[in-house]
Amino acid sequence: MTILEEQLKEKRMYAEANLKDARRFKRFITVTSVGIEELQMAGTAIECLKVYYDGIYGYIPKNKMDDYEFRSLYAFVDADFEVIVEDVVSDENSAYFIANRTEALSIQASLFWNSAKEGKVYSSFVSGVDKANLYLIVNGVRSRMPKEEYSYAYYKDMREVVGRGERIDVKIISINADEQKVKFSRRILEADPAVFLADYKPGGSYAAEINNINPELGVFVTLKPHNISALAPFPSMRVGQHLKEGQKCQLKVSRVDMKTGHIYGHIVLPRVNQMGKASRS
Repeated sequence: MTILEEQLKEKRMYAEANLKDARRFKRFITVTSVGIEELQMAGTAIECLKVYYDGIYGYIPKNKMDDYEFRSLYAFVDADFEVIVEDVVSDENSAYFIANRTEALSIQASLFWNSAKEGKVYSSFVSGVDKANLYLIVNGVRSRMPKEEYSYAYYKDMREVVGRGERIDVKIISINADEQKVKFSRRILEADPAVFLADYKPGGSYAAEINNINPELGVFVTLKPHNISALAPFPSMRVGQHLKEGQKCQLKVSRVDMKTGHIYGHIVLPRVNQMGKASRS
């Protein structure tokens, strides 16, 4: 046996011992998902998420991945999360383990409600995304976070920003442990761009970008470099037909209301030599 083979065997034996201790004491371990395979269990082929722990592969059966009915395991490939070890199978030359994510979530949730406090920051797992919301798992607890709490920046569709399986840091902004209700925010961890309002002077023109066009509500723009949002009433059809999302423009500021945090001005489109009255509200 070569020196490298001896080192790998020693590492595997150490990891195997840790896995057996984790199973015995129901201690969480953090695994990295690397793929999807079928595993023969009790004579039946079971689709599993294949994971990796310190040199040893493990398997999480699909029905033990989560208590929520996911259509596919593919979204969880290449992600890190905590599991409970159910079994360790080994012989002289190899070893693998069976893990349970559902049980880990249940235990984590109980611990969360006993210790969580407003203001604490957690790493959350994104279990789902739609246009206006993120669906998070925070220490076993499920929560819906509206896109307004994701960032001060405006995003039209969160599916273009965050993917299922990602991790993001969030902070508790309100909690009622007795009723098991909690709200999280990622935005609160960012610097509030409103502190930069004084950087925009009446009469000045500033770089901006159109990020959403709504004929009824108006045109949303983002002022550079601090990503302060502004809402412009939809301009005349002659000017409006030149607008498109992602387009660079300028905002000529007419008034800055420091009390309310609103900026008022006009969208300037040099190429068509036109202006549209704009405001941030």
